[in-house]
Amino acid sequence: MTAEPADTQDSEAPPRPDPTPYLGFFLADELYGVPLDQLREVARLSHLRRVPGAPAGVAGLVNLRGEILCALDARTILASAPREHSETPFVVALRGFKDPIGLVVDSISDIYSVFPDEIGPAPVTWPAERAVCCIGTAAVPAGLMGLLDLNRLIKV
Repeated sequence: MTAEPADTQDSEAPPRPDPTPYLGFFLADELYGVPLDQLREVARLSHLRRVPGAPAGVAGLVNLRGEILCALDARTILASAPREHSETPFVVALRGFKDPIGLVVDSISDIYSVFPDEIGPAPVTWPAERAVCCIGTAAVPAGLMGLLDLNRLIKV
């Protein structure tokens, strides 16, 4: 009696989902990422107009190519240490929101591809303000990157 060959389709693992590309940026030595599909552009922050009475998370208004953007202070929202004024920060302009919005960040790192099965939980040492704005973390060549949920972040 001969054995039937095993069905190879049943023994194969399902295909791995596509990775999500993230733009990595730094706030001091902390690395965060925004989904690339929500990125409009990155520019040096040349002039920031403060808005009297605005919430602490609002850095001010920025004129970016003739469009007025509400610039959010990523450091304040994510409970990071205050910025040292040594370098000119960047504004990361976002898309997919009702109003023009951007994040003020210290520096830009790189674009990283993150597979869904590589996403881990936020460290327990993170402040609650930071953990609530992230879907998790991923290890990338530049370090542990907090993956931002921009919908949560702009509501803080």
